[in-house]
Amino acid sequence: MDSLDWVPPETGMAWVRCGELGWHTLTLPMGLGDRVLADLGDATGAVVQEDEDHRLTWFIEPQASAVKHLRGHPQITLSGDDGSFIFIPGRARRHLVWWRVPPTPDRLLTDADRLADAIATYLPETRR
Repeated sequence: MDSLDWVPPETGMAWVRCGELGWHTLTLPMGLGDRVLADLGDATGAVVQEDEDHRLTWFIEPQASAVKHLRGHPQITLSGDDGSFIFIPGRARRHLVWWRVPPTPDRLLTDADRLADAIATYLPETRR
């Protein structure tokens, strides 16, 4: 996706329907998410942090087969094409929902295979 015009300017916020703009999401609790993010390093795409709910959300390709087996896991939420929404923060942090890793035209989606492998490091039962 070349355009990030769906990201609100400055401190704005917006609700965006998952799947509507060419991506789905994968959400983890903060503790697990912090470790997965550290493992991914520069290979991560954009990540939204929600301080109130203590979770991190990654953007992945729609219907990524590498993560389908994670659906229903109690610590993992997959969203997209199911009517769910994500709260998209503006570019400047002012709220409890903010860009832990800001999106750029070259850094939005996280490779679902890498993300699944990083999760399996900490949740061995999710190994493919």
